[in-house]
Amino acid sequence: MRAVSGWMCAVDFDYELGGAADGATIYPSEEELHEYRKCTAGSDRDHQGVEVVTMSKEDFTELVKKAGIDPAIIRGSNISPAIWSKEKGLLKGTGN
Repeated sequence: MRAVSGWMCAVDFDYELGGAADGATIYPSEEELHEYRKCTAGSDRDHQGVEVVTMSKEDFTELVKKAGIDPAIIRGSNISPAIWSKEKGLLKGTGN
């Protein structure tokens, strides 16, 4: 199982992830986030950097199964229809 950490703007995390027409960018380091998203470099709490962890759909499914969590509970939560595929990157509107 492989999880990859990254950084994104808190506004993107709260409102854009999975819903933005062009997707939301996850940067490999907090420094790169601040360099490319100037809004995160100040003291505005809404735009602070957020550390996120991504993994493939297959790895996520395996993790949920190992944890004994009912996948129906997760599907009913506020998770967008966007998924990550190692081959195709971020896929949106797949219905998965």
